[in-house]
Amino acid sequence: MSLWTHIVAVLDVDTYIIGNNICDIVINQLKNAPKITGSEGNADIFVNSLSDYNHHFSSDCEHCKYKDTIIHYKEGGFSCDAEAEFNCPEGKYQSRITITIVGDLRDREKERTKQEYNEFYKYIKILDYEIRNKTVNIIGY
Repeated sequence: MSLWTHIVAVLDVDTYIIGNNICDIVINQLKNAPKITGSEGNADIFVNSLSDYNHHFSSDCEHCKYKDTIIHYKEGGFSCDAEAEFNCPEGKYQSRITITIVGDLRDREKERTKQEYNEFYKYIKILDYEIRNKTVNIIGY
């Protein structure tokens, strides 16, 4: 008879990453994260961006086609090669994500899964992300 442990966890995380493709960046970083293991497969990890935005820039020079021509003045302000009637791009970015962990782990004891989850959690904190909220449920049979 097999021993099974089940985990469901959600982390509400602010990455402080400003830009597009936030989920791809985080997924790439999680490739090196500690695994939550089972003999027939590891727990699944899903990354989703929250809807809407939490950062807004009225002039998003970093993502403008004229960004390489910007000259900053000592007294403040700047100029660039954009025409006078050019509409600067507006920047709206979401830096918050959820990381969802789901696993039906064969041949694992509850305590080992807790330990592996805690190692994964520590890894997220090492990335200098703010974990705003979390929930975890680990059940062993």
